[in-house]
Amino acid sequence: MPNVENARHIKVFISYRNIEHSKAEGDFLATQLRDVFGYEVFIDTQELKNKGGVKWQELIYDNIHTSDVLIVLLEQETHLSEWVQREVDVARGAHVSILPIVIIEENEIAKVLRDVQNKLAISEMQFLNFASSHPNYTPILESIESLSKKTRDSQKAWSDRLRDLRFARKAPIDNPFHAHFDVASGRKICLAAGDMSQMQNIDVLVNTENNYMQMARIYESNVLSSALRREGSWVKQGKMLEDTVQLDLDLQVTKGDGFGSRPIEMEQVIPTRAGHPKSALVKNGARYIFHASTVYVHPHNRKVTPIQTDAAVTHTTLNCLNLLMEVNANKGVISPEGTEAHEREQEAAAAFTPIKSIIFPLFGAGQGGRSTLEVASPMIFCFRDFLRKHDNQPDFTLESIHLCVYTEVDVAIVESLMGYICNA
Repeated sequence: MPNVENARHIKVFISYRNIEHSKAEGDFLATQLRDVFGYEVFIDTQELKNKGGVKWQELIYDNIHTSDVLIVLLEQETHLSEWVQREVDVARGAHVSILPIVIIEENEIAKVLRDVQNKLAISEMQFLNFASSHPNYTPILESIESLSKKTRDSQKAWSDRLRDLRFARKAPIDNPFHAHFDVASGRKICLAAGDMSQMQNIDVLVNTENNYMQMARIYESNVLSSALRREGSWVKQGKMLEDTVQLDLDLQVTKGDGFGSRPIEMEQVIPTRAGHPKSALVKNGARYIFHASTVYVHPHNRKVTPIQTDAAVTHTTLNCLNLLMEVNANKGVISPEGTEAHEREQEAAAAFTPIKSIIFPLFGAGQGGRSTLEVASPMIFCFRDFLRKHDNQPDFTLESIHLCVYTEVDVAIVESLMGYICNA
């Protein structure tokens, strides 16, 4: 039995496949955990009833983020549910402990365990059995108690790691070519070391932005979005005369086709100019900033969830590279039709010089909470495959893709990983 006082401070989220058996078992378990044992429980079959107008996706993600344990109910083909996969991934990214519970007959369990091994990546966890017809609560309650403590310890360690990162030693020189690897006919994947906003002669800078496309405030230190906003502005004698990049971004979101309004979808990428012609970024040779939606802002409590999965990292990376191809094809015309900027870009199209270089930050690492190795690997694989795929196309102008890391420790990690992937 759980300690009743402890139970009041533990929140459980129940994830299930959207079929009748799973719903019924989930409802039964949720009711018992809440009404009999005193836990706070979220299950969408109960929480979303009669709530017209509620943005259920945001509500679900918010509640995973604030839970202590995520219970995932397993039966045949649960691993094929896209929503179960997402909920497990969000829990893992938020450092919320996961408790797998099998809700089928014992002779089917072996097959379920095999199937979830790859899809949900929870095969190393202890599985429990449960059936409402003959429930055994003791192992579930004991697991909730121990896993809730594990969640809090893990989240504290994560918070401590983020604090330590603020004092990590920056790479001594801002160098976009710290190391480079040929992957296709002279086309290179490069390791950039240092502050991306200070890099010289890179055409496109990729910015990690929230899904509201609101850049970080100018004075926020150690935040890429803030640095690009500041360095792209028109500043004279210490006074900002024009917040150029954010103004361009606002124009794209409010008037651009495919965006329309805030928030935008995660993984989308919006292009802007690199800043005012008199800005530091433009003087350094930057031409565009690609703003990638990689941070989800929860509207209810303003907490943020960075991009969570390898697939999302890969997809966002590929969206940036495909956008580069689109900007080249459109000869630099990126602004919405009917705007003055669009007219100016059309007038300049005849003299457009194709994009040859792009630089990325690590999506979801650092303050995002994922490790450098986790994030860098899918990004580098995507870089390599993209360059090799387009290598023989006569109109393919991209010569170098740069991955920027800020600290000396990460430089050593990524250089080794980059060499291994690029030479494979």
